[in-house]
Amino acid sequence: MIKQLSVLALSLGCSVFTAPGDFSHAVANFQCGPADGPATGITLASEPITPAGPKFPYIAIMIDQPLSALAGHTFLVGSGGTAGATYIAGPNSYESASMGRVIIASVDANNTIHGNVSLSFSSRVVIDDFHAVWIQRMVLCG
Repeated sequence: MIKQLSVLALSLGCSVFTAPGDFSHAVANFQCGPADGPATGITLASEPITPAGPKFPYIAIMIDQPLSALAGHTFLVGSGGTAGATYIAGPNSYESASMGRVIIASVDANNTIHGNVSLSFSSRVVIDDFHAVWIQRMVLCG
């Protein structure tokens, strides 16, 4: 009985999105990381992502590694992690993930990143698979 109440309380306390879920569209691109080093950005959205950018809500993920170093690795989100994630609900409404992980299963010949996320935000938990199409951008760091 107590176990059932705990599950019910957890269910009522936060939203959980699972694949195929609310973030079924994804793109990735080069980003400037800490100290202007190479990093990879991944955007997860509920609607197709246009060149103008994603519609709200969406999740922005930054991994402090270049595309070539992602495949087969797990990146921790939160204190001491090598990745960060932000849930952006609107123009002035956002929250950082307190903990989680981004698992990159593979990167294919077209640079599409295949993986999954498990992210804890204060308002929700997001668990989703993604296939992020690589968008080439000219970015100069430094």
